[in-house]
Amino acid sequence: MSSNKRILVVDDNRSLVRIVERTLRKAGFEVLTAFDGLEGLRKARGEKPNLIILDIVMPEMDGYEVCRLLESDPDTAAIPILMLTVKGQVDGPEVDEETFDVRIEERVEAFEAGAIDFLSKPVAAKELLGRVRSLLWLGGLDVSMEVAGTARARYREQTLEVHPQTE
Repeated sequence: MSSNKRILVVDDNRSLVRIVERTLRKAGFEVLTAFDGLEGLRKARGEKPNLIILDIVMPEMDGYEVCRLLESDPDTAAIPILMLTVKGQVDGPEVDEETFDVRIEERVEAFEAGAIDFLSKPVAAKELLGRVRSLLWLGGLDVSMEVAGTARARYREQTLEVHPQTE
């Protein structure tokens, strides 16, 4: 992957941001950082990164809202967003059926907001890099904004078919 690919990491956990930043830089990426949702939104709009790694629970504005605003803006709608968060974690001994359902809903909400992928913290560096490379490859395909928007809408529809909303 060429070093001209810019990734914006948005998370209020400064230690985690530094670890992710170091991992991505070591792999040859340019990394921008933001420590709350509002700062992340401003940097995404101003810098137009190739990919955004976004937490959900943050001050100023949560990741769901950042995602919705980026997707609704024609200038940022095609930027792939990877949610990296403790929300939506579905494995572990403390996850009973009710907790599992809530966490799946958190994941679905991320996809509905416009995220293209979802990883739960903690995540192994190799898995994060694999997802980043995959999303950058997809984001680099030569498609029009209209096609990209249609593809994202279709992806969300399919996600909801697999995980239908319960009333």
